[in-house]
Amino acid sequence: MNGTSKMAAAKKILLVEDDYFTRFMMQEIIDTLGIDVDIAKNGQEGCERLDKNPGDYGLVLMDIHMPKLSGVDATQIIRQRPNDPPRNVAIIAVTADEHYHDNSVVSKHGMDGFIAKPITAVELNGLIDRYCGAA
Repeated sequence: MNGTSKMAAAKKILLVEDDYFTRFMMQEIIDTLGIDVDIAKNGQEGCERLDKNPGDYGLVLMDIHMPKLSGVDATQIIRQRPNDPPRNVAIIAVTADEHYHDNSVVSKHGMDGFIAKPITAVELNGLIDRYCGAA
């Protein structure tokens, strides 16, 4: 066999977050849920990771306010990609900014939903079950 059996494996999460403490806490929660996570420190790094390994991710957790490239701008770039994946990967806004705590607002920016900071393991587990193919 050549290792192409991707159906059985859960997809990874791409966490795009500029704040060290938030990254650390979210990675700890994701690790305890048994899902692989890659980290990008800003929207530009997130786009680069998706371009490099477009089929690896079932879910992108995207901070809104970041240096270099915001979560909104990164999402718009991803949605304009010619290939799927990464064009249609699930992108969830992760933010403390109450303006973005509204599905109609985040959907206008190309995102599939939002979770408010601070996030909980229960919220993350629900997203993983929905988007990453976890059991």
